[in-house]
Amino acid sequence: MKNLPSLTKLKAQKAAPMIVAHVKELLSEIKLEDSKQYTIKVKTSALPHSDEEKKFWRYQSFFTLEFCKAIEEVLPSELAFYSYNHLTNDLTLVRR
Repeated sequence: MKNLPSLTKLKAQKAAPMIVAHVKELLSEIKLEDSKQYTIKVKTSALPHSDEEKKFWRYQSFFTLEFCKAIEEVLPSELAFYSYNHLTNDLTLVRR
């Protein structure tokens, strides 16, 4: 069986702007490192055991597209989004 991407009809994915905006508010500052590529854990600035923290982790697990888009938007210009593993909460960044 051949893989024919030109014949498949995939829907374009669209992120919900309200969720992206809320995730951007809840993200804590991303720490910069000197290495070319590094992996960090994504953290929230919300208080522990608060409703905001619960929403943050719900967005992380159920709205992965919006979560990744929010991370990409808050990254400094010298960093590029390489990958995000939502199961282990590992964000890999690369210097441009």
